[in-house]
Amino acid sequence: MLTLYNAGRIFLNACLRPLAKREEGVTIVEYAIMLALIAIAVALAAPNVQTAVIGVFGQAVTAMGAIP
Repeated sequence: MLTLYNAGRIFLNACLRPLAKREEGVTIVEYAIMLALIAIAVALAAPNVQTAVIGVFGQAVTAMGAIP
């Protein structure tokens, strides 16, 4: 699971680093990417957790859709 996280992090760093203009600290986007990668890794490792993760992301999508 940690290997998947590290591979995703290395890939995203390689793709997004040229787009970054400054590197003063971790941004909310980086936290969101890490959260999504961790959630995917947990969902793959434990199928029982998969339903809960899908539910949480579904609720987030519904809440964002309600914002005008």
